[in-house]
Amino acid sequence: MDTIQTFEKVDQAINNLEESFKAFQEKQDKRFQKLYAAGQRPLLGTDSNQNCSQKQAFMDYITQGQSSFQEKALTSLEGPTGGFLIPAVVTERIEKALNRISPLRSLARITNISTDSLELLLDKGNADVGWVSEIEERKETETPELAKVRIPVHQIYAKPRASQKILDDASIDIENWLIGKVAEKMGASENAAFIHGDGENKPTGFLNYETVPVGEGVWGKLESLNTGADGKFKNTDILLDTLNAMKPQYLNGAVWFMSRSAISALRKLKDEMGGYSLWQPSLVAGAPDSLLGYPIVISDDMPALVDGKSSQSMVFANFYEAYQIVDRSSLHVLRDPYSAKPYVEFYVTKRVGGDVISFDAIKVINFSGE
Repeated sequence: MDTIQTFEKVDQAINNLEESFKAFQEKQDKRFQKLYAAGQRPLLGTDSNQNCSQKQAFMDYITQGQSSFQEKALTSLEGPTGGFLIPAVVTERIEKALNRISPLRSLARITNISTDSLELLLDKGNADVGWVSEIEERKETETPELAKVRIPVHQIYAKPRASQKILDDASIDIENWLIGKVAEKMGASENAAFIHGDGENKPTGFLNYETVPVGEGVWGKLESLNTGADGKFKNTDILLDTLNAMKPQYLNGAVWFMSRSAISALRKLKDEMGGYSLWQPSLVAGAPDSLLGYPIVISDDMPALVDGKSSQSMVFANFYEAYQIVDRSSLHVLRDPYSAKPYVEFYVTKRVGGDVISFDAIKVINFSGE
C-alpha cells in the first residue's frame, strides 16, 4: 500500500511538472509572438518614419496650404520672405536633378556648408625643394605665396505656378512636377553663372576672368591660345597646343568643354591626312564623345561659335581641380495663392556660390585672329 501511494505521488508530481512546463512554454510563445510583431512595425522616431511625416507635411502644405504638421515636420523661416524648409528627402531629389541638368556640377568640386561663405587658403605657386649630400649645407628654399579665397553663397530662386485644380488632382504627381520645374529653372541659371557670372549676387564664372597667352600665367588670370581666325579653326594645331599647355598633373580628369556650335565645327575639322580622326564618337551608350583621348562635354551656356566673330567657345580643363561650387545645404519654399490668381505660385530659394580655385587647370581657346 505504501508502495502504491508512493508511485501515485510520483505520478502526480510528474503531471504537475508537465503542466507547469506547458504553461511556461505557452507564456514564452506568446511573449515571442509579441516581440516579433513589435519588431515588424516601424518604430516611432526613426529616420524613415520621420521622413514620411515630413514628406506628408510638405505635400499638405504644397497642395492645400495646410499647417497641421508644420510645427512638427516643417521648419518656419523668419525674415521678409518667410516660407518653410523643404524636407531633406525632397531636397536630395532636387539636388540629383540639378546634377543631371547642370554639366559643371558633374565635373567641379562641390562643398556643402551651413554658413554664408567658404574660405580657402590656396597656394599661388609650388613649394621649392633642393638636393644635397649628407653633409652638405641646407640652403633656404622658396616658400609658396598663399592666397585666401572667400566664396560667398548667393540666393537663387525659382517661381513655378500651378492652378489649384491641378494641385487637387490626385492623379498628378505634384512632387515630381515641383522637383522638375525647380531643377530645370535653377539648373539652367546656375550653370550659366558658373561660366559667365560676374560675382555680383551670383557665382563668379571662369570666363569672367581675364586671359593671358600661354606661358605668361599669373594668379587671377587664365591662359589662352588663339586659333588665328575669328569664329573658326584655322588648323588642328591649336588642339594639340592646348593639350600640351596643360600641366601633367591636371590631365587626369580633364575634359573639352564647349558649345554645341563648336563641336559642330570640330566634327568637320580634318587632320593632316585628310580624315576625321580627331573627334571620336562614343561607342557606348551614355558615354561622351572624345577628342584626342579626352571626353567632350557640351554646354549650351558656352559662347556660340559664329564665323567671323571672335569668341571663347571652347576650353580644356580639369574642373575638379579648377572650380569650386559651394552649396548651402537647405532649400526653402513659400506658397503664394494670392499674387497670381487663379494660380498658386511656389517661391523656392536656395543659396549657391562658385569661383575658380586653380587658374592653371583651365586653358581657354580664343577663336580670334588677333
